[in-house]
Amino acid sequence: MVRRRQAERSALSDRRLTEAATELLVKSGIQGTTLEAVGKRAGYSRALATHRFGSKAGLFSRVLRAATADWLERMQKAVGTKVGADALCAATDATERFIRERPNEVRAMYLLWFQSIDPSAEYQSNILNVHRAQRRDVEIWIRAAQKAGQLDLRVNSRRVAEQYCASMAGIAYQWLVNPEMPLGLMYRQLKTNLREQLQARSDLHLDAHDSTRSPYPAQTPA
Repeated sequence: MVRRRQAERSALSDRRLTEAATELLVKSGIQGTTLEAVGKRAGYSRALATHRFGSKAGLFSRVLRAATADWLERMQKAVGTKVGADALCAATDATERFIRERPNEVRAMYLLWFQSIDPSAEYQSNILNVHRAQRRDVEIWIRAAQKAGQLDLRVNSRRVAEQYCASMAGIAYQWLVNPEMPLGLMYRQLKTNLREQLQARSDLHLDAHDSTRSPYPAQTPA
């Protein structure tokens, strides 16, 4: 029982420290987010923050993991067993809800991601692996739709994944720079474009020897 209470207190302090760090990142930026400030904002001491995270790099890593995990959980729940355009549209809706419901997490996540392209940055997130995982998921959804006969086999899943992920990142970034941008409209247009481009194979009526009308380049051998 004592260990359970201790674990619960530890989980609570972790959550408060992470939330405090996220708020400070949004309010004061990377330079202004110190272990001392995080501990104080969360109602604890710097000693606890230092003990828990070790350094600012450790703190930022925790913030990014928490935000990414929240986002991925929402995506996975929304997509479920959907494939093809349905999966992409569900993922798009989940991302929009995440941005609207957790704007601080999104802003902190992008701050830490963009800092990673600075070679002198104190904290380097492994954003390359994050992007690879995102593209991999999209490729899986596209290939599953092709396997189920819902999508033309000539659609290049890799190109779709690259374009989709770039579009999603670009829309979020534009909104972070300008919150007045019509976020919902942008996502609705993206979903419309996706459904138009990723039509069911039965609706394409393409000549077997003509792929010029396919919205994405044909698959090529690896």
